[in-house]
Amino acid sequence: MSEISQFENVVRSRRSVRKYEQNGDYNPDIVKKSLELAILSPNSSNMQLWEFYRIKSPEAKEKIAHYCLDQSAAKTAGELVVFVARPDKVKKSIKFNLDLINDPNSFEKESHRKRRREYYTKAMPLFYSCDFLFIFSLLKKLLVFIIGLKRPIVREVTVIDKKVTIHKSIALAAQTFMLSVKSQGYDTCPLEGFDSKRIKKYLKLHRRAQINMVIAVGKAADDGIWYPQQRYDYNEVVKEV
Repeated sequence: MSEISQFENVVRSRRSVRKYEQNGDYNPDIVKKSLELAILSPNSSNMQLWEFYRIKSPEAKEKIAHYCLDQSAAKTAGELVVFVARPDKVKKSIKFNLDLINDPNSFEKESHRKRRREYYTKAMPLFYSCDFLFIFSLLKKLLVFIIGLKRPIVREVTVIDKKVTIHKSIALAAQTFMLSVKSQGYDTCPLEGFDSKRIKKYLKLHRRAQINMVIAVGKAADDGIWYPQQRYDYNEVVKEV
């Protein structure tokens, strides 16, 4: 089978499994491997404002499953992984990237280093700055509007846009994780129905942390897929310009 055929098979066979085997073998190493690959996912400006919490112990699984509204996928999973946004780690991420830029062993051209230093010392702090009563966001929107009258410019600069940017990156990591799990013969289900406040408290997360999604992992039970996979037709959603 060609590489593209193998990948297509993984994508086409991946389903949101709602119930998992309880008596079969479960290999937790596949989760570690899949998270290692998820960390390699593309993310906005290499800020990597994410964390991944593996819920492995019986007690923790029972708690998180309950906070996921006792959904069957959560209750029967061999393991749960909580994908978390960490906007509070902006300064750490900026330093991480500046250290990479300044690494003398890097193959990066000096002209590129200079541009990226300015990007991480000026643009990133400005974009991820805290916003009191949305006032700074309004000022940034006004500035973008004025500059945008003369040239193209990124328009998404508000505190809400910042959250969307972080969560888009985490969603890319989640997809990488799920495809990796499937490629190793296991199944997943991404869950958005959960009590984020209780999960944050149980995991002792930073007050600014946000739960992106919870992903159930395990071997699909015979009755684990509850309905046929249906998608819009290609011509309905793909537009050529």
